Amino acid sequence: MVDRSSYLVVGADSLVGGGLLRALERRGRTAYGTTRRRDSVTHRRVFLDFESEEPFTAPPDVGYAFVVAAATNYDRCETDPLAYKINVELTPRTIASLLKQGLFVTFISTNSVFGGERPWPQEDDAHDPKISYALQKHRSELAIGKAAGELEAEDRLSIVRLTKILDPSTSPLASWFRAWRCGEAVQPFSDLIFAPMSIQFVGEALATLGEKRVPGTLHLSGADNVSYVDLALALVEKLGVDSSLIAPTTATAKGIHIAFKPRFSGLGMNRTTQLTGIRPQKLADVVNDLTVDA
Repeated sequence: MVDRSSYLVVGADSLVGGGLLRALERRGRTAYGTTRRRDSVTHRRVFLDFESEEPFTAPPDVGYAFVVAAATNYDRCETDPLAYKINVELTPRTIASLLKQGLFVTFISTNSVFGGERPWPQEDDAHDPKISYALQKHRSELAIGKAAGELEAEDRLSIVRLTKILDPSTSPLASWFRAWRCGEAVQPFSDLIFAPMSIQFVGEALATLGEKRVPGTLHLSGADNVSYVDLALALVEKLGVDSSLIAPTTATAKGIHIAFKPRFSGLGMNRTTQLTGIRPQKLADVVNDLTVDA
């Protein structure tokens, strides 16, 4: 009998996919990533192209798949028909195929499906998508749930919604760190609210969910709804940088269009915490992770 204890990360080149792979490897788990480039295929990099009609078969030792890949750019989702096809048709098709192969599948979704007008929506609350990306993710969740029902595989499917994920290279953090090293001020936005998490936290949390195999809808969230000014202030305090090097402004004042400007970004995690013990990540812990190598 084949040992199916290995993991597959579809979208391993993304921020979340890379963080998840590293977390699995730190735990001694065998993990594969997927690639759309045939010339980059290796023993641990398997070919998968959502747009191809070629059937995808997971490696025989894989029993769990995380589907991280998606079209996520807000502007692209507004204008590009292929983004809709990837998110609403091709991703559910791939997940249905993985379920048919007997895998447990985790699909990564987004807090934006709730619209950003309600504080701390819980895992089973109603959706209220406001932008095309959110609507596509909403429809994708429905299609995936329908496929799992038809396959009688609901006990092998989880949908995990995430809030904003950061690492030191994420915009605008990389430019902030460079500016502060040069003694220059930065201009964070006070009118952009989010509930940040670090990639270290997300990678470890997803790896834990994979080990526990909890079906249903789950949330991973930062514990605090904050502005980018709040984050900048927390970072300079941790780094010992003069707070005068923060010059708050707004996206509106800068004439920058932000497609998704929620009043509330954080997700409630009652069900997730009850079933897994994972709690929202506190802002201080996010800052610690972002500055560990500073």
